[in-house]
Amino acid sequence: MKEDGLRAAKRRITAHALSRTAFELTRERGLDGFTLEELAEHAGVSRRTFANYFSCKEEAVTALAIEQLRDGINTMPELPASTPLIDWMRTLAKHQLSGGMLPLLRELRYLAAEYPALDPYLSKVHTEIRREAQTAVSARVGEGVAQVTAHILVGALYGALMALIDGALVLTKENPSDPLAYQNDAKDEVEVDDFLSVVFTKLRLGF
Repeated sequence: MKEDGLRAAKRRITAHALSRTAFELTRERGLDGFTLEELAEHAGVSRRTFANYFSCKEEAVTALAIEQLRDGINTMPELPASTPLIDWMRTLAKHQLSGGMLPLLRELRYLAAEYPALDPYLSKVHTEIRREAQTAVSARVGEGVAQVTAHILVGALYGALMALIDGALVLTKENPSDPLAYQNDAKDEVEVDDFLSVVFTKLRLGF
């Protein structure tokens, strides 16, 4: 590995250590229960090093989701060029949301409800999720599919995902004919496969 590659790998490791530590400390002590100096010490770096990666605790806490999101896109398996766009999108979404991503996003929502200072940073996470997906889908379709189609599909999928994370949209087994139901205070855990099965069935049917 070249020196630049080693440096980039080291930066990823340090960023992960800081964001993971910030997230865990917030879960254990609350956002105001630790200082930046304590965070850096727990992560094995200096306070100055922290400042080279993040501007504040809030950014570090939510950065863990961005890291997992990009890892999901970068490690997505290659699919044949003939794969229908909607099937390719399902593979992309599953790869993005697997590995604990969905529970992490929901836990960040609960933390933001308790600590409103996290809200603007969590909003950036949600925006980044959709932006990364849109970039990947647009690159995939090239000139073979109208870009507006790609935007519609991404908007529908990630609109449903945000509703799920916000707790407004949950899977229900009581009414199989309408497996997605709205509730005011939904805290049910949802499996990635269940969620994607319902959403992509709806997309294929056109509603």
